[in-house]
Amino acid sequence: MNKNNYPEHFELLPENLRATALLFGTLAQTVIKYFNSEEISLTPLNFIIVSNSFMSPGISMSDLATRIGISKPQLSRSVSKLEEMNLVERRHNQENRRIVNVYPIESGTNLVHEQFENVVEKLDNTLSSLPIEDRQRLNSLMTESLEILSKAGIVPEIKKDSNTKS
Repeated sequence: MNKNNYPEHFELLPENLRATALLFGTLAQTVIKYFNSEEISLTPLNFIIVSNSFMSPGISMSDLATRIGISKPQLSRSVSKLEEMNLVERRHNQENRRIVNVYPIESGTNLVHEQFENVVEKLDNTLSSLPIEDRQRLNSLMTESLEILSKAGIVPEIKKDSNTKS
C-alpha cells in the first residue's frame, strides 16, 4: 500500500484491519459514486436514512441516529426534509409515546428499489470487464467474507440461495 494515500498510523494496523477498512471504504465510495444523487436531489446521508427506514421499518429515531453515527438533532433535521419530500414519515410509538419511529412511505420504498437497481447495474457493468474465472473467485471470496463478517455482527446473516449467479 502506498503510504502517501493513507493516514500514517494506517500501516501500523494489523493486516486484517487494513484490508477490511480499505475494502469497506472503497466499496462505500463506489456505491456513493454509483448512487444517482443529482437526479433525485438527495444527499448520500439522506439516502442512507431512507435506506435504513426501508430496511428497518419503524426504527426509532434514537436507534437510527446511533446506527448511522449522527446526532439526534442532525437526524431530526434530515428526517424533516425527507418528510417534506414524501419519502419517510415519523409516527409516535403506540406503546411508548415518547419514542418516535421512522417508516418509509411508498415513494421512499420505490426510490430505494430504483437506486438499488441502479447500483447493481453499474456494478455488473464494471465487473463484467473481469474474466469469468475472476468473477467466480470474487463471488466465492465475497460470500465467504460476508459469512465471517456476519459472525462478528457487522453484516446480517446472508441466506444461501441455490439460484445465485456468479
